[in-house]
Amino acid sequence: MSENTMEFEVLVFKALNQEMAIDVEMVEIVIEKTEITPVPRARKIIEGVINLRGKIVPVISLPLLLSSNAESNYKKIIIVKIEDVEFGLMVDEVIGVLRTNSHELETNLGKMNTYGKKAKGLIKKDMRLIVYLNLEEILKEIIGSEVA
Repeated sequence: MSENTMEFEVLVFKALNQEMAIDVEMVEIVIEKTEITPVPRARKIIEGVINLRGKIVPVISLPLLLSSNAESNYKKIIIVKIEDVEFGLMVDEVIGVLRTNSHELETNLGKMNTYGKKAKGLIKKDMRLIVYLNLEEILKEIIGSEVA
């Protein structure tokens, strides 16, 4: 490997019948599907809140966030933390941690990028194509203009 190859680890999961990944260091915990309390007048992408060890954590429908008319058959919730914000992402299944590097990441997607800024690119590993999500952009979308 050349010196400018960055290695990093991602958590791979399935949503929208597609393998997707997020940075491992942002993942707090993965939990089983649990009861989600709806929040009145919340945006559509916010499924509701859960009580996680005494903390109230909002849960986001990742399929709805990425594709406005998606149905989710989720089984897991990935709790992530960015800066000081914790939220859950509903996903269909968690596949596991994958070690990859910057050579396997294709960032220049052009028309293939259906998720806009919400994706950092595609990880090409063996025969797999994994959408590498940009959690910072997703957080901005969730919070809207309230970002400090």
